[in-house]
Amino acid sequence: MRKKNQNFSVDLVEQDQQLQVLVDGEMIGYIEKSARGFNGVFGKQTVINQAKSQDQALQEILASYNLYA
Repeated sequence: MRKKNQNFSVDLVEQDQQLQVLVDGEMIGYIEKSARGFNGVFGKQTVINQAKSQDQALQEILASYNLYA
């Protein structure tokens, strides 16, 4: 992933019924399954409710961190 000419590693770790999103080893958010899809949380703020897939929720979290493929 990139951010202004810098490269970052993104890891996904499943723990406690949620998929944690780590950038360079630091957790920036998580994805959890809900009744109608997936919720993406960046820090303490929900950035997407009812995403159709984990990938869609992940993209929203990374965009909130200003990371793009």
